[in-house]
Amino acid sequence: MPLRTTCRQTTVYRLEGGRKLAQCLLSSTDGVEYDAPVEVGDVVGHLVVGTRRSERPTWSVHVESLTGYRLDMPGSQPYAVLLLPVGDWTYALTWGSGYQLIEDELIDQAFGLLFGIRRLNAERIGSVFSAALDASARSTLTSLPGGSDLGGFGIEPYGEVVTRVSGPAALDGLTYEVETHRFHQIRAGNSLSVPLPSSPGSLLRDLNALTTIVDEPDEHSALRVLAQVRRVDKSNRRLIDQLEGLLARALGGDQFAGPFGLAWPSAVTRDVEAAGSFRVEQFGRGGPVVFTPDDDLTVLANRFASIDQARRVKVLRNGRVFVCADDEGVEETGLVTPLRKWFAFEASVDGAKYCYHQGDWYRIGDGYLEQIRSQVADLLTHRADLTFPLWVPTSKRDDEHRYCELVAKQPGYVCLDRNLARTPFHPRFELCDVVGPGDELVHIKWLGRATAASHLYTQASTAAWSLREEPEALQQLNAKVSEIDGTRLRTEPSGIVLAIAGRAWDVDQLFTMSQIGLLRLERESRHLRTKLTFAEIPFMAKAEAKRLRTAA
Repeated sequence: MPLRTTCRQTTVYRLEGGRKLAQCLLSSTDGVEYDAPVEVGDVVGHLVVGTRRSERPTWSVHVESLTGYRLDMPGSQPYAVLLLPVGDWTYALTWGSGYQLIEDELIDQAFGLLFGIRRLNAERIGSVFSAALDASARSTLTSLPGGSDLGGFGIEPYGEVVTRVSGPAALDGLTYEVETHRFHQIRAGNSLSVPLPSSPGSLLRDLNALTTIVDEPDEHSALRVLAQVRRVDKSNRRLIDQLEGLLARALGGDQFAGPFGLAWPSAVTRDVEAAGSFRVEQFGRGGPVVFTPDDDLTVLANRFASIDQARRVKVLRNGRVFVCADDEGVEETGLVTPLRKWFAFEASVDGAKYCYHQGDWYRIGDGYLEQIRSQVADLLTHRADLTFPLWVPTSKRDDEHRYCELVAKQPGYVCLDRNLARTPFHPRFELCDVVGPGDELVHIKWLGRATAASHLYTQASTAAWSLREEPEALQQLNAKVSEIDGTRLRTEPSGIVLAIAGRAWDVDQLFTMSQIGLLRLERESRHLRTKLTFAEIPFMAKAEAKRLRTAA
């Protein structure tokens, strides 16, 4: 029998208060039918209702060219947004595509998740959307229809930011619970999908109750672990100004400001696979910038470098990225996203660690950070019993390859650098840089900057997975080794060795994001039953090597 309730499922955002309600929305003239103040109980809110007209889809031209059939497919999407000031906050209730009108800068990104931590049934979580807190841009949506605790979702203990969860929740204090005495399926992230009442008075009481619930302590929640990495309060202007000053330097290519990288926003992860290019608008002088999924950060960093440092963060906020189907950045598809969500950055202020991720600042909790450091310090004690010659940098582009060949001149070592393997899942990858005398897979890197460590981890992880799961990879490894050294007829990898020059394997010399990546690799290695060890390569500093070359 259907439940009797006056409530209807509604998507709710919480916005910064203290400004005119109309200023909380992006301007739109697209089919607006009503845009004016409204009274909801004893509160004066603001309502926008309209329809968004969609033009002919970009793919219709292709269909017409193939078939000769003219497609005329315009349509419309109804939407509504209701803004209500409640206490220190403004709540935005959205229907249809109304959420697209909300000014993203004003959204309290933690609102829905904080509610979920306090009200979701921790043993019956239905889905979890998470993202790696590093420059890898890896994001994961896992759904378990029968529900599970967090352990069932494979969430990594370090470096994983949960951005959305769903499942049955206790709605104590809300009208729905009073009317039904039931749990209800909610979605919680930067917004909250929850049943809200139809009468003005009850609605306002529920919105006040949402504020109260989010402000409750969470120490008794089994989901509290989701908040170990917390967003920085936007009202802390002194701290925000310091962090943005460092970010401005990094945007222009300053490697000493902190680790920096390009990251895909979670909102476009589904569009990336089909994207041909991305067009950045409102990106300083010089017009739009177009980059492809294969481009690195340089194409964007070059534009930022041409902008005055004091204006870079403002340009970052104003920039918008359009996902395009073609390679030229013309045929738009998917959502438009703020440019600020496309970067990952790490900084230290007053001894605390902060990460810029998906357009927000996060502080990594001191206890959480200490756990990471402790585990990494213990991991780095596992050293490989291998010998390496002195690495004297040559400043040439093939410097690393030259060094790998030098290592392979030692008895029992084989150089596989640039000797690529190919499998169905990995069309082009390196099995390792050098095979050691005990069949160790040695990955070699000069760590001049933090991003190099991520590349080293990725190379090692890809090779380990392929060798364990793809028979072709092991066959190719044996063929390549025996071709170079005919005395070694079969190689069975005994473990992974990460060998670095340029710095030491020391927790104090690794950025927090690099530490998180290392723990992730160690976790994967254990899963694959592969031993992970470390080696330090004796090296000459690049400046000293350059001085010697000049003197010669």
